[in-house]
Amino acid sequence: MLFLAACGGGTTPTSVAPTAAVATLTPAPTASPTPAPDALSQTKAYLAAWQAGRYAEMHGELAAESQSAWPAADFEAQYRSLLETMSVTAFTAEATGVTEAGETAQVTAHVRYETALVGVVEADLSVPLKREGGLWRVVFSPALIWPELVDGRQLLMVPLTTERGRILDRNGVPLAEQTDAYAVGLVPGELPAEGDAVPNALGRLLGLAPSLIPPLYANAVPDQYLPITEVDAAEFDRRYSFLQQISGVYLTAYNDRYYYGAGAAAHVTGYTTFIQPDELASYRAQGYTGSERVGRAGLEAWAESYLAGRAGGQLQLRDASNTFVRMIAATEPTPAQDVLATIDFDLQRAAQFALGDFPGAIVVLNRDTGEVLALASTPTFSPNLFSPYNRNAGAINQVLSDSRRPLVNHAAQSSYPAGSIFKVVTMAAGLTSGLFQPDTSYTCTGEWNETGDPTFTRQDWKEGGHGELTLTEGLSASCNPWFWHVGYALFQWDPRWLSDTARAFGLGQLTQTQLDESPGQIPDPDWKQRTRGETWSAIDSLNLSIGQGDVLVTPLQMARLAAAVGNGGTLYQPQFVREIRPADGGAPSYTFQPVISSTLPLSTTQLAAIQTGMLNVLQEPVGTARNRFRGFRICVAGKTGTAEDPGLFGEQDPDAWFMGYTCAGRTDKPDIAVAVVVQNRGQGSDYAAPIFRRVLEAYFGLAYVRYPWESAVGVPAPEETPTPEPGVEPATSAP
Repeated sequence: MLFLAACGGGTTPTSVAPTAAVATLTPAPTASPTPAPDALSQTKAYLAAWQAGRYAEMHGELAAESQSAWPAADFEAQYRSLLETMSVTAFTAEATGVTEAGETAQVTAHVRYETALVGVVEADLSVPLKREGGLWRVVFSPALIWPELVDGRQLLMVPLTTERGRILDRNGVPLAEQTDAYAVGLVPGELPAEGDAVPNALGRLLGLAPSLIPPLYANAVPDQYLPITEVDAAEFDRRYSFLQQISGVYLTAYNDRYYYGAGAAAHVTGYTTFIQPDELASYRAQGYTGSERVGRAGLEAWAESYLAGRAGGQLQLRDASNTFVRMIAATEPTPAQDVLATIDFDLQRAAQFALGDFPGAIVVLNRDTGEVLALASTPTFSPNLFSPYNRNAGAINQVLSDSRRPLVNHAAQSSYPAGSIFKVVTMAAGLTSGLFQPDTSYTCTGEWNETGDPTFTRQDWKEGGHGELTLTEGLSASCNPWFWHVGYALFQWDPRWLSDTARAFGLGQLTQTQLDESPGQIPDPDWKQRTRGETWSAIDSLNLSIGQGDVLVTPLQMARLAAAVGNGGTLYQPQFVREIRPADGGAPSYTFQPVISSTLPLSTTQLAAIQTGMLNVLQEPVGTARNRFRGFRICVAGKTGTAEDPGLFGEQDPDAWFMGYTCAGRTDKPDIAVAVVVQNRGQGSDYAAPIFRRVLEAYFGLAYVRYPWESAVGVPAPEETPTPEPGVEPATSAP
């Protein structure tokens, strides 16, 4: 514009100063106050906080008068107490409508309670509110939990419980049930000074030789009560009433869940204890009242839901004087069921007796079904000591403090080095690899040094070796060099083959039985790299080939392995439950069926070779257990094992093993498989094999042949070292 003006007007242009920008003033935004929640919204927020358990937040929403009348702790306690009384496990509360009248309001709400004892109960609530400082506040009373809680009325839940179910053996013989019993104990200083009355009486009661009784109380405090055992009242009246006549022997009657056999089946039945405070909420949510005792081990724990049944209840409304007003809701209890175990109680007691005081375990399986007929673990304990009504209950402290861990089921929960019983697996691995045949020959000189390293020489257990043996004969003789030879060949061919074969035989994994168990351990190259950061070596395979090194197995696993070899190659799942049925004898809710876990990776010819090797362990001169089974007329196949197990201090004797199966083919007695381990005792042929034989004698109803360490059956000889039986040549020490 200036340019045009200059050209057109002829005047001198004037300079124009730049014009500053003028800011436009925008009014500052005005904050809009958030409207206070209306009565309905306030109630919804209160109910939402209730469902979330935010009691402090709820208390902050109360009217001043309610906060004064109900301090925060009392307010929360009121809610929690009533919900607990009703056995509420979950609930919903929903506001449905509102009526306002000036400074007050009433909100209607519907509450639905899910309870453990009486099912679902529902009610409509009326929630009063008042306006304070422009805000709606809740006026609290117990009627906001249940509408009839006015004028001092209260709720009462009457639990309707059911008696715990029984545990029976396979023939219906009780193992655990509610009954009358006696706690038996004595005060040593009050016993007769002379005579055999006490040893004879207590020996008869405990099933011990009289000579073993005085040591039980020889060092006891003379004037203090010493627990001895428990006996059920019926058995006492029938066989032991004479104990009442002996001074110093005390009998205290009680009624509770009673376990038969003085601990003979403790690791099968397990035991019960009271619900602990930190478990209370969880158990109440499952329908327990909180005062029950629940299963802690064995079948008591596994079958808890069957044995406990389910409590019912009566939810009552009572007035201020505790007078019944009306029944709000009621349900009947669900009766408990009985559990029939697969255990044969007579065989179970015989197995426990066979172990004596040796720490160890025995497992007896039906070879062709997987049913557990007996499971013994020592040391054992009396589940009756967990009864609060048993005068002898104080003795449980000795059980809990025992370093030998009596509560542990050593047959299934403890893992042991396998030793030479593992050679069955090594033979199988050699055969399935194709590197060996049953008649492959090897000359055992007593030494092994195939690596070429003179520092890597191994010695056989038999000085001078066994001479020339086939692989099948090597199993019977338990020749270490033969199996190092196999292990080294497998290491060179495939370092994982032997470990994989062991797993195919059910080792290194759970058997999936009903009781708690250990998976054991089968090492392999991956395991060693993962756990130790080291490469698998030849020595690892050599150790593995004879069941040493890092190999760990359970007696339950080895009994199952023996059964599979004997039954044609089927690995069955071991089972402890034969039937679960109502106490009134109604239709069972569970009936045993064999469960096949897998089959052994063997051809018929390969399996037959292993069976022959195990048969010859007991039948041929080269067999490591032949001398222990002289005169035994039942067909038996087995394998000895002596496993290095140095213990905590590195100086313990080996673990003694024997596993095997019968092949009698009798219609009246199904064939069985048995595994025996005696911890830190010595040679398998010296200790485990005689115990194995004793179990078979009990099962087939044969006369007991005394152990080498007994002076009579059930009476230990004074000396520690086994001595040969008269007319029987000494057994050669063997793995």
